[in-house]
This record gives sequence, structure tokens and C-alpha cells, in this order.
Amino acid sequence: MSTSRERVFDALNHKQPDRVPLMYRDVPEVRARLKKDLQIQTDDELYSNFGIDFRWVGPRYTGPELQISETEKKDHWGVQWQFTKFSDNAGYWNEKSFPLVEMEDPDELSSLPSPQLDWWDFSQISKDCDNYKDFAIMTAPGFSSPGILQYPIQSLIGVERSLMDLYINPEFYQSLIEYILKFQIPFIDKMMKSADGKIDFFRLGDDFGTQQALLMGVDQWKEFIQPALIKMSETAKKYGAKYYHHTCGAVRDLIPSMIESGVDVLDPIQVKATGMVPAELKKEFGKKICFSGGVDEQDLLPHGTEQEVKEAVWKLLDEMNIDGGFFLGPTHNFQDDIPTKNIVAMYDAALNWKG
Repeated sequence: MSTSRERVFDALNHKQPDRVPLMYRDVPEVRARLKKDLQIQTDDELYSNFGIDFRWVGPRYTGPELQISETEKKDHWGVQWQFTKFSDNAGYWNEKSFPLVEMEDPDELSSLPSPQLDWWDFSQISKDCDNYKDFAIMTAPGFSSPGILQYPIQSLIGVERSLMDLYINPEFYQSLIEYILKFQIPFIDKMMKSADGKIDFFRLGDDFGTQQALLMGVDQWKEFIQPALIKMSETAKKYGAKYYHHTCGAVRDLIPSMIESGVDVLDPIQVKATGMVPAELKKEFGKKICFSGGVDEQDLLPHGTEQEVKEAVWKLLDEMNIDGGFFLGPTHNFQDDIPTKNIVAMYDAALNWKG
């Protein structure tokens, strides 16, 4: 039997692994519930219970206090966030303010303070990687897996301006990207260097699609967004990491450009979005890129029966787990409306797929 790391790299290199590699994503409320329901104490025990082949590492934030109250916080870019409950047990953090929404002069960006590298402790990353040497190691969600469009551009100037300024104030838009990269490139470099080349996957998290279409035209994406992604990913690739990109939505038209950008793994195949049909994506792009995700959590996981979940997983594997090139996981973080039994059924089906 392969180690998790061997299994992942077999799939990445389009070789048929001993079983499909398994990915995991959740929100905190789900993780707490799963541990309680399954009588598990730690995150690593939870991952092992499901057969997850990845582990996540990153520096520890030690900078200025960011928590304002139980329902308010700010981040290292100065964005303020408000916690909004959408059920008795769960909620989301949403931007309360957009600190640069009124700024239009690119010269003003030069006088803005930036986050500082000494706000993070990088000293434990290499040791954390050693603890996970048999697993595929990825940069953790959050500041260790930065983006450019969804965060921080949209959080700094708002969604409307993040799409309009491409056309009406491109000089400011480009300067804003350069301001962001002035911090993010050194951060990525120090994180990867501190890991001594032990991080296998550098994750960039940046959504480019809605349920129906792209957020912007391919030409605009290639002019403004693609160069920033390449700069960040190539910084990590200097240390031997593969480029794993997360984007939700209907991004099929963007996949050729993402392949050109050096993306090794595209996550999560939001199967309910327009054009994101797993079998079609595999046929069209499967020899050039590895896909991750694919188990629907808009309808199947929250509302399906255990048997329906299992049958959907088996169908997905029949379509995607051909000559490797696929990691199985949810199409987004497991949400609070997904019953524990369906998460268990999903991973159980993957581990027992006969092919």
C-alpha cells in the first residue's frame, strides 16, 4: 500500500494510484460536531478516520491583536469583519468596511502601511512538515494560501470597484495589485524557505466565477490577475512546490489560461455551476491538469440519502479516477447543513470504490 504522499503524487503525475487521494475542507462548526459525533479528539484523528491524504501547515500569527469582540475582528490588511449567524449553530465572517473604497489615486498607495513579516512566526514550519512526512503537505487556508482578487482586492475596495476599476481606473487597479504583492511575495518566499522545501503544494485561494459565468472577461483576467498569480506561484515553485489553485464557480473558460499559468491542481469542480461537468472537464483537460473536489454540497450532501451520496461518489470516480489526475473532496467547505452521516458515507464510498 502506498503512503498518502506517494498516492497523491501518483495521481498528480497521471498514474493510477492504489486508491483515489482524499481531500477535506470544513467550517469550524462542522469540525466540532464531527469530533463529537465520531468521538474523536484531534484534527489529525479526524483526518485519519476519513483516510485524508493531505495535511496543512503555515506560520503562526503573533502580530498586533486582531480580535475586537466575539463578533468583530480586523485582519492584517486593516479590513474589519462582522460575524453573522445564519443558523443556531453557524455563521460567517463578512466585511464590515472596505478601507480603500474611497481611494482612487494610485500615488496614495505608496504612503499606506503594509503588513509586516515579523507579525508571523515561521520557526515551526519545517518541524510541522517533519511530523507529516508521509502525507502530502499543503499551505493552510487563510494567510498561508493568499489570493489577489477575492481577497484582498475585493475586501479593500469592495466587489463593485474590484470589477469596475479594471475598465475605468486601470492604473489604480494595477498599483493596488503591486501594493499587495509587495507584502505577499516576501511572505510566500519566507514561508517556503522556512519549510526547507518540504511543502508539496502551495495553495492560492481566489474565486473567479459565479454560479453561471466568470466574474470578468478572460482578457481582463489575463491582463490584471494572471501576472500576479504567476508571480506568487513561481515564488513557491522555486522551493519545489506544486501550484494548487482554489476557485469556485463557472470557470471552464478560464481553465486553458490557468494551465498556461502553471496551475498543477484545480479545485474544487463546483459541479452545479454552468459548464463544470466532471466527465467533460476530464476529457477536455484531464491530461494537462489534475482536478480536485467534485462531490456536490449544494444539494447532494445536505439533502441526499447516504445511498445517494455513495452512488454519486462512485459515479464521479468512474468518470474522474482514470489514469490518476483526480483528488476527491467536497465542492466547498462542509457546511453546517450537511449531516454527519453523509460526510461519513462520502469517504466510505471513496475508500470502497471498486473501479
